[in-house]
Amino acid sequence: MKYEDSKIWLFSFADLAFLLLIAFTQASTVGKKPVNIGEITIPKVVENQKVASLDQPYESYQIRVLKPTIPESNPFQVVIMRGTEENIEPSPISAQELTNRLTVMKQDGRMRPILVPDIYSLSKDTLMAMSIIERVYEDGNRVTIERTGGLN
Repeated sequence: MKYEDSKIWLFSFADLAFLLLIAFTQASTVGKKPVNIGEITIPKVVENQKVASLDQPYESYQIRVLKPTIPESNPFQVVIMRGTEENIEPSPISAQELTNRLTVMKQDGRMRPILVPDIYSLSKDTLMAMSIIERVYEDGNRVTIERTGGLN
């Protein structure tokens, strides 16, 4: 009897689907706050001579998540973009300082910043920055379809 190993990957996907099914069934919302499950896709930005920078006629903000250093330092940096000019704050800041800075920015009517993680940044730092931005800019949640009237 001859065995063929070309379809072994199918079992890996089946195992993963089964484990996800178990995880989602354990996340019960009975008597608890519902669990929000989300997905994030971070594009890889490559340098290319054919790609031109975007002309930005307004002021925008970036929260950069830096790669870890030894000894460990603060992982976040605020960058103000005016057109193609970058104004980078000199020293990285902590999560608490980022929360305070974003709170002041929102109170001043500044727009929601863009999250820009370094390719070698830690996932926990990226998720922390994303969580802080979501917490401060609560109005950032969007829906594709919103029901406004009754059904016909």
